[in-house]
Amino acid sequence: LMSCLEMASIPQKAASHVGYHCYVYCKYFADTLPLQLRELRVTFNEIKDYFQSRDDELDVMLLKEDLLEDFKGYLGCQSVSEMIQFYLEDVFSNVTTGNTIQQSVGFLKNMLLELRQTIKRCHRYFICEKNNRTIKDIKETYKKMKQKGIYKAMGEFDIFVNYIEEYLITKMKN
Repeated sequence: LMSCLEMASIPQKAASHVGYHCYVYCKYFADTLPLQLRELRVTFNEIKDYFQSRDDELDVMLLKEDLLEDFKGYLGCQSVSEMIQFYLEDVFSNVTTGNTIQQSVGFLKNMLLELRQTIKRCHRYFICEKNNRTIKDIKETYKKMKQKGIYKAMGEFDIFVNYIEEYLITKMKN
């Protein structure tokens, strides 16, 4: 399936055909989003106790209400993209556990990769520009926590999924 972003470089007649497929694909995404989010939640719930029981920094919270507000704001797509990137590059890549946990983390990673691709493919429905301060603060706090940051970020993954859901459902209604 050709990326919806590449439509501008093809002739008009073909573009309308591709545009229709992009519309159908993005509509399908809107219809299947609840199932994808459910899969993320179910898989995370299988490993949640492992990470949360190792998080001894209970006075620190990475994913605060201001992140949700950023997701709901004008540049929400950028915030979602940056947070997906954060989990893919900074968190998941540093998780080292036994096979069962690692397998679930791998599944979460693949689901986020798929979600990121879909957001890119359906770009016209989302506005993605600029970096934002909230995510910079999250990354700085995560890095300061060193190894403990992994437990914190993984322990709060369900909050991240909830924020993604709020953002995408809001945008898909518009």
